[in-house]
Amino acid sequence: MERRSGLRVQLATYNAGQMFDGSGVPDLQEWLVPTVSESRRSGYATTDAAAATTAMSRGPREAPDIYAVAIQECAPLHKALAGMHTQAVNQIDVAIRRTVRLHQSVVRDDRMYDPLELGGGPENYAKMAEICHGGLILFVYARERPPQRTQGRELSAAHRIKEVRTSFVGTGIGMVMGNKGAVGARVVLSSAVPGGCDEVCTFVCAHLAAHDHNVQRRHAEWRAVCERLVFDPMSVQVLPPLQEPVSQEKPATIDAVDPHAYSLYDTHHLFVLGDLNYRLATGVEGVSPAGRHTAPGTFPPITRGDVLQVARTFESQRWASLAPYDQLVRERFAPTPRTMHHLHVPDMSVYHIPPTYKYKARGEMEQLSTKRLPGWPDRLLWGSSDASAGNQAIQCELYRSIMRYTYSDHKPVTAIVQLPPHIHPLSDHMQAPFPLRPQWRTWRSVGLLADRVVGLVWSGLLFFGHGYLVLAVVELALLGVVGWYYVHGQLVWRL
Repeated sequence: MERRSGLRVQLATYNAGQMFDGSGVPDLQEWLVPTVSESRRSGYATTDAAAATTAMSRGPREAPDIYAVAIQECAPLHKALAGMHTQAVNQIDVAIRRTVRLHQSVVRDDRMYDPLELGGGPENYAKMAEICHGGLILFVYARERPPQRTQGRELSAAHRIKEVRTSFVGTGIGMVMGNKGAVGARVVLSSAVPGGCDEVCTFVCAHLAAHDHNVQRRHAEWRAVCERLVFDPMSVQVLPPLQEPVSQEKPATIDAVDPHAYSLYDTHHLFVLGDLNYRLATGVEGVSPAGRHTAPGTFPPITRGDVLQVARTFESQRWASLAPYDQLVRERFAPTPRTMHHLHVPDMSVYHIPPTYKYKARGEMEQLSTKRLPGWPDRLLWGSSDASAGNQAIQCELYRSIMRYTYSDHKPVTAIVQLPPHIHPLSDHMQAPFPLRPQWRTWRSVGLLADRVVGLVWSGLLFFGHGYLVLAVVELALLGVVGWYYVHGQLVWRL
């Protein structure tokens, strides 16, 4: 019987710190093709040991079937709120496509492609979803050719996609504005097994409230995301035309698979990417980073001084000692979970990930800022409703932060995970922690209107102030005073 393996999904998140504002896009290769520093002797083979020997069975990791790329703070906030960041979004899209197209030649030691008969050559990825709101962007790309290991016996990820829906929610000022919030894409794929049920993957890019003490605010914003990020039939996206194989190309359609509206938990596999802003908790006992029960006193409280002392080194074992005090771990694995319900939280002490925040923007590679305590706010989480294995159905190949990037005060993070070959027949959707809010459309409309008004007024003030908000206010005040004296003088003259 032929052995199957599930889709491989690469997740990537980066808080760009408004770096994509007309300054171009930096080299994304090390972030999106993380095997660039690995050799074919690194052990990251993509072919089963029992399978026939091919170039790829001896070589490095194959290109993923799906890319989900999440970016926060893509542009200055006034432009993001006003919706004036289309150019930045297009630049990022082009840069991503150029980067992933060369995947195979990048990961090979000889910088060559495999022979055509082995599925070699540049990659073609179809953009299945692009959703922007505020400073958030989520791209979802699907590979147009099947994995090399299948030798063409299976459909590619792009040809399996039946429907894509997108949505957004603002959770910032007033719990409606887009300075914080989430965007999402719900992707329905046909089964890889003949006669099997459709498989649903949902990707969410989130940016929650900042600062160490705002834990409860982050909980409230996550609840708002669960209640108001709705994928309704009106949000169905047109599927792009596919280049290969032509005989299996699907016509563009905007027909929904069904008339129902879904939450982010109405899915088989849920992926949450972004700057969740959960920091390190000081003055309290730690918990097991793996979510296991531990006896009191196992992880005694630490102080800010302890964290700063560890921050002076970049030794992985010392950073691992801070993982039990991660706010996200504490809140997710509380007796009654308070955030990121049902999601697997990768253990930072296992992957030896140094803090992803806060660094000095455009400083040295490991130059931490003294303004904030370091931590892991930038996360990649996943969960599965597979009836046979639950979250264990999703296997992690790689989880890595990219230290070389110094454009922002955050570091980008990427992971490659493998889904089960097919969803278990008894699998249902994940259990939602909160019901959908009936007035979600009203909340969205109010938030979008507030975004545009604030963004346009803010942009106008910066225009009059030559880029300085204070100067604009002073200029307007002077104009007001001059206008008042002019009107007052006219009235006095007439009297």
